[in-house]
Amino acid sequence: MTVKVVLARRASPAWQGLAVDYETDGFIAAERYFPFHDTRFDRRIPQFIERWNVLSRVSYFACRAELCAIANENLARVEGAVRVDSLQISDIVNNLPPDDMLLFYHDDDDWFSPDLGAYVASININLVDAVVFPFVRLASNVTTFTVTGSMAADGVGKAEAFRYRYCTNNHGLTRRALLKCPDLVEHTDASRAAETLGFVDLHLDRIISVTSKTPCSASWLSQLPESRTGFAKYISRYIEILESIVIPPGLCWAEQPLRRTLDLFRKVNRA
Repeated sequence: MTVKVVLARRASPAWQGLAVDYETDGFIAAERYFPFHDTRFDRRIPQFIERWNVLSRVSYFACRAELCAIANENLARVEGAVRVDSLQISDIVNNLPPDDMLLFYHDDDDWFSPDLGAYVASININLVDAVVFPFVRLASNVTTFTVTGSMAADGVGKAEAFRYRYCTNNHGLTRRALLKCPDLVEHTDASRAAETLGFVDLHLDRIISVTSKTPCSASWLSQLPESRTGFAKYISRYIEILESIVIPPGLCWAEQPLRRTLDLFRKVNRA
């Protein structure tokens, strides 16, 4: 039986519309993009975004819209994948045969290998709840995360152990897992559920995803300098670090989205 890859994007703001409105009005109410109900997010993020818009040559909203476009172009290259929003998952689960789905939740700026579908197509997932892979974080501290903390094949940067059982976009959930617990959208919730319900994991040493943590990622905004000079240095350092890395052959699919990302941040810093 062939395994079908489903890529389910977690909820996120409509960055393109926000970018257009900000260009027109010069202001976006925080309620339009910040999830005040979600305690995981730093309450200061709206203030950090205001700072970004003062210091950057490209608005925060336009940056996020472009990062989404980069990710969408990458995801479109994942052969045979079904792409949905996370709210559609119940329909997908009910309409696919029992053993042919591997569901990857992801954020709106994540990247996946175009060969993902071909790689998992013949994997036997009948007796597992999740298939777990090492993954790369491309950021100002480039890191390859693995279950043991040792370097993966085609890893880059430093090696570090997973911080959770499942991380942001590195795990494919089977229909079996979703029938046990449908609320697995966030990797922290999925990790807790896996422990409670005794999920069975299959670990494979193949990097199939990248999390791109740029200076405008929500979790990194607190590091934003306050001065224009400091901001310029901060962005330049990010660009220099990622320009200097050597992409291994097995990760060559990440070169194009990385190149586009660096082009974006050169515009952010352009005098």
